[in-house]
Amino acid sequence: MKTTNDFFIPDNEVKLPEELDYSCVDEYIRSAEAFSRSTYQSVYIIDYFKQNFLYVSPNPMFLCGLTPEQMMNLGYRFYLEHVPEDEQQFLIDLNEAGFSFHNTIPVKERKDWYISYDFHILNGGKKILVNHKLTPLALTSDGRIWLALCVVSAATHTSPGHIEMHRVGSPDYFEYNRNT
Repeated sequence: MKTTNDFFIPDNEVKLPEELDYSCVDEYIRSAEAFSRSTYQSVYIIDYFKQNFLYVSPNPMFLCGLTPEQMMNLGYRFYLEHVPEDEQQFLIDLNEAGFSFHNTIPVKERKDWYISYDFHILNGGKKILVNHKLTPLALTSDGRIWLALCVVSAATHTSPGHIEMHRVGSPDYFEYNRNT
């Protein structure tokens, strides 16, 4: 059985906690709230050090009938309770591959990249295909992601996958092939 620990791997472990300045977190949250008010998309912030969600927008796309507070309390358990069981390993594998790729990017460029992929969520037993984008907000000096902004919207594809790593300002991107 999968656990939330499966999502927290050596490649995304925050190793320099003394560098984390939680006094700036409120500004990140206020910015995410402002963005959330201007879009239909769901927005949330991940804290990789505390291994939880710092903010979850009230936009219903990703909440699966939960309140933002309930989703924050679930944290990564959300993925175990609201993603079809046959796609949970996909998310775990994707997490490992994404962070492995992230760690090959020069530290100075890491905030210029984001990952995009599609997976199903379960809302009232009904499968809904969503697109999930994750981009770093704050890094430690060794380039590890401390805070990440996630945006969830309706997927434009008809099946899960479609994993792409994009660099801001470039039309080129890397596509992850799960079979190789």
